[in-house]
Amino acid sequence: MTIRKARSEDSAQAAQLVFASGPVTFEHIFSRQHGPYIVDFLSKEFADTRTMFSHVHHNVYELDGEVVGSIGSFDVPSHSSTFLGNARAIFISYGWRGILKGLIFELRLVKAPRKGCLYLCHIAVRENCRGKGIAAKMINYMAAQAREGGYQSLSLDVAEQNANALRLYQQMGFKVLARNRSYNKVLDNHLYMEMALC
Repeated sequence: MTIRKARSEDSAQAAQLVFASGPVTFEHIFSRQHGPYIVDFLSKEFADTRTMFSHVHHNVYELDGEVVGSIGSFDVPSHSSTFLGNARAIFISYGWRGILKGLIFELRLVKAPRKGCLYLCHIAVRENCRGKGIAAKMINYMAAQAREGGYQSLSLDVAEQNANALRLYQQMGFKVLARNRSYNKVLDNHLYMEMALC
């Protein structure tokens, strides 16, 4: 078992996990009707360095030589640095519709990282490896990294109906600070959570 920085060559396995972290959201924003198969798009961007889906912003959980877990993280500067890259990649693959849907999602349901906080995203574990504490280990790893980096807290957003993830985050000490109501029938309400690191 190893938790390590992701590499570009992890893209094929990691893209499946990134997609699994929010399939309904990905299907809504990056509709297959208007662009490439979503996992192919994520795989391409994971191998690159310019967008929020890049390996640069992810760690992976490796078991017996296979990537079975993923976790992304951002602070204010790293999140801001991906804005143009995100817009360009989304426009090329999905047009203005994809950009507009992505912006609305980020403005209405999830929030950008705040100062002093490391934001976690794309937390996923391969289906046949769930129930083994892998997600908790990845979050604890990121908490240790965040403490070393001088962050005061970790944060994340979770779909309100994702009961298993919500239970895990609460058990680990995350507190719900805001409930963001969905703006359509496809997407679930989202909960913004933080965990203090001191």
